[in-house]
Amino acid sequence: MDAEFKEYLHEELTTFAQHILHEMDLRFTTVNTRLESIDARLKLQAGLIQSGARAMARFSEFSESSEARHTDLAERFESLERRVTDLESGKRQQ
Repeated sequence: MDAEFKEYLHEELTTFAQHILHEMDLRFTTVNTRLESIDARLKLQAGLIQSGARAMARFSEFSESSEARHTDLAERFESLERRVTDLESGKRQQ
């Protein structure tokens, strides 16, 4: 092979390699952009899941405290009913 052909072949291979590298860079840029978009959506969904879990925990605490308040009120109401009944029965006996 003569030097001129070697030089031509070297230039062609260099141009081809640069073209391949450029194409790969474009493709990886596209993939990175899509991965960033997916990452952003996943972070948003994770935040929604966490906030939902926190809301469910608060609701559970609220329902437990509501039940305790309801029981307390029911006991107070029964106590008042007994007192009224006792007072009314005391008046009837007099």
